[in-house]
Formats: sequence, C-alpha cells, structure tokens
Amino acid sequence: MRKLLLFLALASVTMLACSKKSEPMQVEAPVQAETPIQAKAQGNKLVLDCGTEIIAVEDASTEMAVALFSGVLTEEQKMAYMPSGKAPASVNIFLVKTGGKTYMFDAGFGNAVKDNKIDPKSIEVILITHKHGDHISGLLKDDAAVFSAPVHVAQPERDYWMSEGTQNSDLQKKLAHVYGDNYKTFNFGDTITPGIVAIDASGHTPGHTAFLIGTGTQKLLIAADFLHAAALQFPEPTESANFDVDKEKSVKTRVALMEMAEKNDWFIAGMHIPSPGWGKVKSNGKGGFTFNTP
Repeated sequence: MRKLLLFLALASVTMLACSKKSEPMQVEAPVQAETPIQAKAQGNKLVLDCGTEIIAVEDASTEMAVALFSGVLTEEQKMAYMPSGKAPASVNIFLVKTGGKTYMFDAGFGNAVKDNKIDPKSIEVILITHKHGDHISGLLKDDAAVFSAPVHVAQPERDYWMSEGTQNSDLQKKLAHVYGDNYKTFNFGDTITPGIVAIDASGHTPGHTAFLIGTGTQKLLIAADFLHAAALQFPEPTESANFDVDKEKSVKTRVALMEMAEKNDWFIAGMHIPSPGWGKVKSNGKGGFTFNTP
C-alpha cells in the first residue's frame, strides 16, 4: 500500500509527451494544452489523446451473487443495491495498442479466442493482472500454449502461486511450466514500456497488479479485480468478495485506486465491470463513488 500511495504522489505531477520513441519516464511540470483533446470513446474502443488505443473484449457475461460479498452491510442493505440478489458483471480482456505493438491484459476463459474476437497471432505481449482462473485459463488449450507471445506477471504473484503451500494452484503451476522461457516477471513500479506502468494493487491476491496506460495527459487505469460487483462496490467499497485473499487490504486498495483515478481525472477499468468495463469515478461524499461510462 505504501508503494501505491507513493505512486499517487508521483502521478499527480507527471506529464509525458506522446511519442512513438521509447524514452524513459520523466517527471515534468504540467503543461496546459491550449485546446485540450478529448478522449474518443465509441463502443468497445477508447482512444487517448496521444493515440494509444484500448479495445475492450468481453470474454464472458456473468453475474455476481450477493452471498459472495461481506463487509459492514447487512444482507438487507446489500439487497438494496442488488434487488434480484445478483449484480451484472463481465469477464473482460483489454487490448492496448501503443508503440507499434499490441498488448493483451489477461486472457479470460478463452472464449474470446474461440469466438474469433482475438487472434492469438496478433498479440505481441501478454500482461497478467493476477493468476485466478478466469484471467489465465485462456492461455492454455489441451495443456498447450495458445499464444506465442511472452506472458508477464508480477514477481509476488508468481511466488504466491508457485509456493507449495498455496492450495488449488495446479493451473497456475502448469501455466509457468508450459510457457517456460516465455513466462516472465516484473516488479511493482516497473515501466513495462513507455505508457504502461505496473502498480501495486495487492489485496485481492498478493501480486494483484493495476496498470496505468497512456503517455499523454489522458490515462486509463486498468485496475483489474479491484471490485467484482459494480452495482454494490462502487457505492459501498467496504464490501469485499470471497475471492479476495486479504479482504482488509483489498478494501484499502479499492478505495486508493478510485481516489487516485478521481484526483487525476483518469479513466478506470475493471475486469468484472459490465462491458466495456471503463468509465470515470467521482466521490459521492458518503465514503463511496459514482461510476459513469463515457
């Protein structure tokens, strides 16, 4: 969490010029454009001011049951946000085109490839937010690699799932074995490439990672599984899903990521927010947030 807060302080004063060259990240004084360029959002595509293109691919449409969540709310209070007892959700994959390459964030269950929404040959780098099955199953088929691109995961996430003490980790260990030398790690705070920075978002899992996208004034924060039921957890971020390894930390991370996005006027995206999965948040003055899709 300390790394996340340090990143927030840095991000508020960071301005990167949009460029096709691979130059290191630099901190500069903010420059106000004479005529601000608005991000272009159309359907499942978002284009930032520097030209970085993000495409949302829905791998699956699903629902989250109220019984999956716990926190300070009573069952009746939770049902007020989820009258049917369920909240709509998605399993999203995000493709980011920047610097002449196509990066894929998570792989879902594999439906996107099966349904020809994603061509494995078009993906040059794969970045994994964490290694739960609904994010990595699509990397394998019949115990073989689906993609030839390298797969990158945070070092703490790799260590957690490769530990002999971690239960239900056969898929995660198999993934590392199958991809071999193409299975790579990064550290929190690393710049993967200009315009893609890895952020410590641990809590949901020990190596849960968010990624900040963009080299201009506009940015998208791919916050992965910072929440699971948008209808409930935006207004009531103290509610956690049973999937969270560390529920207390996941609450702090969830709030910190949304505060970061609001303060910097970034788009925020989630793997389980109904498609296209991105929008902007604003504090509701009651400890929660509102969420609006462009």
